[in-house]
Amino acid sequence: MQDFFLAASIGALILLTEARTWLVLLRLAAEGAAWILCLRGNRFVAVPAVLAAVMLPLSSHAAGVQPQAAGAELADAIHVLSAAMWAGGIIALASLRPPDGWAAPEARILLERFGRIALIAFAVTALTGLLAATEHLLALSDLWSTTYGVVLVLKVAGVLAMGGLSALWRRGRQVVAADALVAILVVFATALLAVTTPPA
Repeated sequence: MQDFFLAASIGALILLTEARTWLVLLRLAAEGAAWILCLRGNRFVAVPAVLAAVMLPLSSHAAGVQPQAAGAELADAIHVLSAAMWAGGIIALASLRPPDGWAAPEARILLERFGRIALIAFAVTALTGLLAATEHLLALSDLWSTTYGVVLVLKVAGVLAMGGLSALWRRGRQVVAADALVAILVVFATALLAVTTPPA
């Protein structure tokens, strides 16, 4: 039994000497802090949330396995942050129930304000996603011949659907729940991409 604890201790020390392990621990701490602050309604929740989002591409499985091109991890961090602003905003808006509906003047003002940010976040998300795709795919045929490519195509289809639903929503159509549902599906596809080895 003593040998087991000694071996486990040595294994833990070796694991902790890996830089990526520290990044994972830091990210988990930031996620935990963000979660606690969110539950308490603290306005400083954005600080650990942004830290966790930036740490995600740096500490992910793919970052440890795949050699990244210079700047790829920064582009991934920007992708995560902009996608969180866009999709997270849609999901947050979907949780609201304006008293007079989304066609009411107050609700329209909220949609207009979010729309300005959402458009920029969408553009940044699309651009950084395109950059990531060029890093991870060897050929166009990878989109239908690899698991990674198929999941990526599904994610892109979801993002395009979100864009279309958002446009309808801003025009007064009541599609907020559908937009939020598609956003959640896109997040799920993103999680699948994170654990799928790209062809490149």
